[in-house]
Amino acid sequence: MTSSEISSETSDSTQPVVLPETITFSSAEASATSPTSSTLDADKQAWLDGHNTLRQQHGASALTWSDTLASTAQSWANGCVFEHSGGQYGENLYAGTGNVSPSNAVSAWAAEASDYDSSNPTYSHFTQMVWKSTTELGCALALCDGIFDASYGKASFYVCEYNPPGNVIGQFAENVQA
Repeated sequence: MTSSEISSETSDSTQPVVLPETITFSSAEASATSPTSSTLDADKQAWLDGHNTLRQQHGASALTWSDTLASTAQSWANGCVFEHSGGQYGENLYAGTGNVSPSNAVSAWAAEASDYDSSNPTYSHFTQMVWKSTTELGCALALCDGIFDASYGKASFYVCEYNPPGNVIGQFAENVQA
């Protein structure tokens, strides 16, 4: 459908980078701590700015914030299940330990632009970010135990939802300008 690969990164090179295929947690294995609403409000503009700067570079219109999408993202993030929700929206995931922020997630996803091949298009975090027919964004953060080894502390687990979803097979040519 519209899901992208899961991104996992740590902010310190001495900490492990965990491959997405190896991470599957049930809600019973992980627990979340939701950040305060003021933290989310401060991050909202960072999410929009990061996405819209990239979208402008790739011929896509600016996204607007959706509280509905943010609520959906928060519900999924709070479960601390580091895999795609399978919901009705496009979705990008990112988790890291240490001092991570929305800009870390946006940068990691945007870095996939160099891997995009318009003659053989495949979905990625990048393509979801710049998908031209997507108009709305909502993102959330949960601080989770269980995503990484406990010795690294809580993971910052970011979830972004996109509406309408991107990464639709057969529609890359008209939606991704690389």
